This record gives sequence, structure tokens and C-alpha cells, in this order.
Amino acid sequence: MAPGRPRLNSLRSISSRRVKSPGPPSPTFSDATQASAIHFGANAAPEKIITRAHLKASLQAYDDLVSTCASYRAALMAMSRATAAFADALSSCAGLKGPTYEAGTRLQAASGLHHLIGNQWHVLAETLDRKFEKPMRQSLETYQGVVKERSSNYERALREKSRAIRDTEARNMNRKERNLQSFRAALAVLQSQVDDLDDLKAAHYQEIMEHEEEFGNEVQNKASTRRLRPQVSLTHISPV
Repeated sequence: MAPGRPRLNSLRSISSRRVKSPGPPSPTFSDATQASAIHFGANAAPEKIITRAHLKASLQAYDDLVSTCASYRAALMAMSRATAAFADALSSCAGLKGPTYEAGTRLQAASGLHHLIGNQWHVLAETLDRKFEKPMRQSLETYQGVVKERSSNYERALREKSRAIRDTEARNMNRKERNLQSFRAALAVLQSQVDDLDDLKAAHYQEIMEHEEEFGNEVQNKASTRRLRPQVSLTHISPV
């Protein structure tokens, strides 16, 4: 080595140190990468990092929401039928010969009240089915498709960019002659490819965050009391 020339490590030595490092073997990440291990370079990181584990939890929670809604709706329909049966039984008692006219009239009024209550359960069940459960099932199916397609596209782009980085490293490691100029050129290409990878990561996690927030708002709107409020109200029914 000529006197005064700065000592430079070859790309081969840089690559070998990467392989021996306890960290990832390349500057690439996947959806499963822990948030603490993600670096976005010069890009501003999203306000929150949503990883594959978070998405899995979201899918499970939304699926549970639809399932429990179905159970709730079925229970309301059962309550409606039970309440109607109770109202019919009261009406039968009102028609017996034994009770006084006043008692029979009050029993008939109680029967009418419980028929209204049963109708309320039925209306609420139908409202849940029409305005929440069915739309939510459709939205959840779309949501699952978006998550799956986005993850597939990201992993494919990640592999392509990682392969390009490895190819650049391999080409420069196999060069028979190395000098400062070629070394700098190789580093510039690698830096550009790593920056491109950082852009991909930042855009990916930003897209996830925006989609999750959008879908969360959609679920909230479907479950709002204004949307699910039954048309019948018991507050206007006078006590017997």
C-alpha cells in the first residue's frame, strides 16, 4: 500500500462482517420485523408502527366482533320469541272466566306491553343484521383481502430490492482490481439501493397505519348508536 493512502476495507470484508453480525444478514426487513429494529433512514417514521403481529390481532378482533354480533342477534330473536310467548300467556289469563273485569283488563294491557317489548327485541335484531352484521362481514372480507395483497406485494418488492443489493455486493466483491474510485462508485450504488429500500419500508408502514385508521373509523361508524338505533322506543310506553 502506498504511503499516505487511506486504508480502505474491501466490499468482501464488509460483507463478511455483515454475515457474522448478530443482526439481520441484510438491510431488509419483513412485516414480522420488530418495530425497534426498523430504521427508516432519512425518511420520517410513521406515527405508529403496525407489524404483522398487530395485524393478526386486528383480524382476530374484527372477526370476533362479527361472530359475537351474530350470537347477540340470535339471542335477541330468542328473547323476542320468548317475550311474545309470555305476552300470549298473559292474554290467555286475561280471557279466563275467573278474573274480574278490572284484573282481566290489566292482564290484557300487560300482554300488550310485552308484545311491544318483544317487537323491540325483533327490531333491534333486524337492525343489527341489516345495518351492522352483514355490512361488517363484507367490509371484513375486503379488509382481509387488502391486508393479504399488500403484504404479498411488499414481500415481493422487498425480495427484489434485497436481491439487487446482494447482486451489487457480489459484482464488486468479484472484481479483480479494486481502487478508490471503483470502491466509491460501488458504495454510491449501494447507498442508493439502501435508500430505495428505506423509501419502500416507510411507504409500506405509512400505508398500513392509514388503512388501519380508516378501517377503524369504518367499524366505529357501523356500530354507532345513531346508526343502530331501533325505530321503536320503549320510552313512550306508559306503565300498566
